[in-house]
Amino acid sequence: MRQENASWGWRRVRRMGPACRAGVAALAWGVCLPGQVWAAGEPVLCAGVPAAVQTRQPQALEPACAGARDAFAFLAPLHPPPLRPLLIELVAQLPPDLQRDAVGFYAPRLHRLMVLELPTFMVHRRWFGVPTSLAMYRSVVAHEVVHALVNTYLNGRYLANAGHEYVAYVAMFATMEAVTRQAVMAAMPDASFSFDSEINDMRYALDPMSFGVASYRHWLRQPDGMQFLRRVIEGSVVPELQLGPPNDEPEPTPVRRLTRSPSV
Repeated sequence: MRQENASWGWRRVRRMGPACRAGVAALAWGVCLPGQVWAAGEPVLCAGVPAAVQTRQPQALEPACAGARDAFAFLAPLHPPPLRPLLIELVAQLPPDLQRDAVGFYAPRLHRLMVLELPTFMVHRRWFGVPTSLAMYRSVVAHEVVHALVNTYLNGRYLANAGHEYVAYVAMFATMEAVTRQAVMAAMPDASFSFDSEINDMRYALDPMSFGVASYRHWLRQPDGMQFLRRVIEGSVVPELQLGPPNDEPEPTPVRRLTRSPSV
């Protein structure tokens, strides 16, 4: 029996608890899920990985499963811990508390992943400055599956949102079809990081797409890219965003804004 034509006997969860983190961008993780949002149809297993796709759009199965395999293959050198079966829900709409340009998210506490259905995604017409396509859709799924994989490394440990997004965007662009990736890089020539310290939650929140492209360019400059991703996941690269001084300590000296170097 071919896995991608087999159904999973997954129980649908129609109502979820509120204990989750709010997403803030085009690709997000950790948002609250209203009970009425779920995908239609029986889950279909993806060959070779512990993931299944639930959708009412059969044409989306191949790019969605391919995106899941891309994510697993990219992070394989880091030997991620086993991931319990992941259901990729392709839905007509995302929860309303996401930004309007959101196309997908992963909720770590619930181990729940949603991406817009393929026709709905294609209506966006352009994403990251280039026309939407099956290749881009595949990369969206890869991005979200990477969030799920990173969550297995953490095993409940906190990681700054920018750290999660750095790894997910790097994987997304590294596994993206070359022609599409080149078009995105050409469409956003100024997105770049000069220093590791620019990989932070504030920079991500201000412009998620620019953050994503800058993350990939920054990663390409690392002598050992996979080892650098390991350090990001371990929490030794991206600081936790502190919104105020702890306890009664004096206000810290404001950090000087770093200038952006020309993109590479």
